[in-house]
Amino acid sequence: MTQREFSDTLKKALNGQVPPHVVTENLNYYADYIYGEMQKGRLERDVLEELGDPRLLARTIIDAEDSSRAGRRRASGYADVYEDGDTGEAGRGAYHINKWVVFGVLFLILFLICMILFFTFRTAFSLLFSFRGIGFWAFLLLIIYGLSRRR
Repeated sequence: MTQREFSDTLKKALNGQVPPHVVTENLNYYADYIYGEMQKGRLERDVLEELGDPRLLARTIIDAEDSSRAGRRRASGYADVYEDGDTGEAGRGAYHINKWVVFGVLFLILFLICMILFFTFRTAFSLLFSFRGIGFWAFLLLIIYGLSRRR
């Protein structure tokens, strides 16, 4: 088998199975690898023999691309299963929440807190500065007078 035959077989096996950029990347990679090994003094047939059957390489590339696509779909969705980086085992518990939902909930909580404070202070000030609040002012003046007389 020659390098040309190797590349043609690999290309035929990959076409339609993976995106075109993956085909191009792998063809370029193997062409560069073969060329680099030949520059080191190795024979073309020895390098190609080492690489093995291009259809088997294509199957490995296709499987890797399928796994990669599945991983991207899982990572971009609202999956409740995650991969544990240390053990590679699947686990439960990674929930993805839209950031706008989080912002909306935070805004609602802050709004409610502000409304509670507003009505609390409005009620307090209306009592302090109304006729009913005159007892508070009289009590405050008595305390101030009492503290000033002690000196």
